[in-house]
Parts: sequence; C-alpha cells; structure tokens
Amino acid sequence: MPGIPFPRLVNDFVATLERLSATVIREQNRDTQRPARIRALTGEGVTDCLLFLWAVTPGGNNRPENERRIQATGLDGRIPLIPGARTLLGGWSEEAGVYVFWDARRHVDFGSHGSNSLQVTIETLEAAQRVGIATQVRPSRMGSEVVVAVTPDSLLWYVQNGGALHNTDQDANGVPDLVDATTEDEARFINESRDESQTARRYDLVELMRAYRDAKFRPAVLRAYRYQCAVCQTALKLVDAAHIVPVSYPQSTDEVTNGLALCRMHHGAYDNALIGIRPDYSIVVNNERESALTAINLHMGLDAFKAALPAMITVPAQAEVRPEPRNLRLGLEARRFPGDLIA
Repeated sequence: MPGIPFPRLVNDFVATLERLSATVIREQNRDTQRPARIRALTGEGVTDCLLFLWAVTPGGNNRPENERRIQATGLDGRIPLIPGARTLLGGWSEEAGVYVFWDARRHVDFGSHGSNSLQVTIETLEAAQRVGIATQVRPSRMGSEVVVAVTPDSLLWYVQNGGALHNTDQDANGVPDLVDATTEDEARFINESRDESQTARRYDLVELMRAYRDAKFRPAVLRAYRYQCAVCQTALKLVDAAHIVPVSYPQSTDEVTNGLALCRMHHGAYDNALIGIRPDYSIVVNNERESALTAINLHMGLDAFKAALPAMITVPAQAEVRPEPRNLRLGLEARRFPGDLIA
C-alpha cells in the first residue's frame, strides 16, 4: 500500500475540520515538514495543534496479518510536547477510512530506540468505521497505551475533547460499548469497578462518551444534507444541525431522522416557531408568531423573509436519513403550532 505525501494528509485533515464547522488557521510554510501547526476555532473555543501524520499501512513481512502501522519517515528530532497545544501523533487509513492516534506523551523519543513504527490492529480500525470511535490498549515502553481510532465525522470532537481517552487505561476497552449505551448500561459499567479509583475513572469515561454521542449528531446531519440548508440551500459554513423534536422533549433523539440542516437564520426561525416543517416536508409560517412579532414591532423584513421561502424543504437523496414524518409532527406540536397548521 503506497504512502501518502504529508502535504496531502494535512490538506485532507484541515478540510475535514472545516467541513465540521471549524475555522482552521495554518502556519505558513510548514506543511511540507512535520509537524504542521494548525489552530482550530469553533464556538467551543480554540485548539492549537502540532500535527504528525503518516499513512497507515499493513505490517509487512513476518508481521501479524491483522497488524497496521505508521512508520516515522521524515521525522526531524523528538516529538515535542508544548503547554497549551495538543500534539497529535497519528495516521490516516485509506483502507478503513478512519484516523488513528497514539498517545504522543509516550513517544517523545519516537524512533530513537531502533523502531520507527507504531501499531494498531485492523479490527480496531474496522470497529471505529462501524460505530464512529474505537480504542485499543497496547503495550508501550512506558506501560500500556490507549490508541484511539475515529471516523472523519468524529475528528473535530477528538481534536477538541478526545485527548482524555488516552488516560482511561484498561477501561478504554469499554468505549465501543458506551457509544450507544443506555443509562442502565452506563450504571452497570460503573458499578462493576474494582475500587474507588476505577469507579471515578469509569464515571469520567461515561460522561466523556455521553458528550461524544451528543457531538455525533451534528456531523451526521450536515453530511446527510451535503452541508447545505434544507430551506435555502446555503452552505458557506453557516449551517447548523437542528433537532426536529427539541432536546428538552421526552421523545427527542440524536438520530439523523430527527435532524434538519438549517442556516443560522432559518435555524433561528425554526427554533422560535416562526416557521415549521410539516410531515409532507412543506414549509409553513406560524401566523400566531407573525402577530406576536408585529405587536412588539419586530416584524421588519418579515414580508421579504416569507417571500423567499420555498414551498418545500430539500431532503437528502438517501431515504433512510430523511426527516421522519412522525418527528416533524412532534416538532410542530412541541413548538405549539396551531392545530390547523400541523395537518
């Protein structure tokens, strides 16, 4: 399997973060040599990164058939750890379509002890491909190490929040099962701890994976709608993932079929019940909200706003990710639309 030039790896990495809504600033004239220096900005904050990436390839002759690895070619000196920045030591697997990251803290002298490769199994990469994220606990010179594999949809979450997974030791083996865990599954995972230290670690891991589940919703919805607003077809990185049935409503889920990709204007109009989407995908304007806005003299631009609305939203081409009609009805009811507008 051929290698991938470092500039291409960086370009693809940055493009993935950009599609997931981050604004990425790159240090000029650094993309041809490792590490690339990037800054990812989102509404959650700023993350500075030193990026070491290689292609993930098979293990080679006389190695286990399921082994995959990166080989540290083109590495100049040690792997630096800089306060205030994340050092990302990883690779991209064309075979599985996932990124994989090792714990940079355990490899500051990577390659200086006779080996310039780091390993992961194909089973770990395939598990990430199936559920979005997977981990593998493997030995290192500094003790056991947690390796983390993520799909492109999960990359931004890993960059911003996933570093904590490298601190979970053997409990990391539970990560794939926690991706879609019920509250009963989570409680069982915590209660099976051997001691108080593990209880605390498992509790933190459960909370981390809950945050991951929440973060999965946005990229899945945006990808389904090709990163364009379902109402006006705007992209421009101005598109959000809106819950059809509000998160506070008991029947809300993080399934793609409970999501709409909406630009910030139409997202605001939708959440504030000015517009709604009927079960047949038609767009309806809430006359009660119109009257309320007019009464407080905040109706400026309303006529132009309404005139620009299409009759129907644009739904994804794949039927399995289109809005569920039942969810659209519940969404209208939850936002207290008049009954004659819901039918």
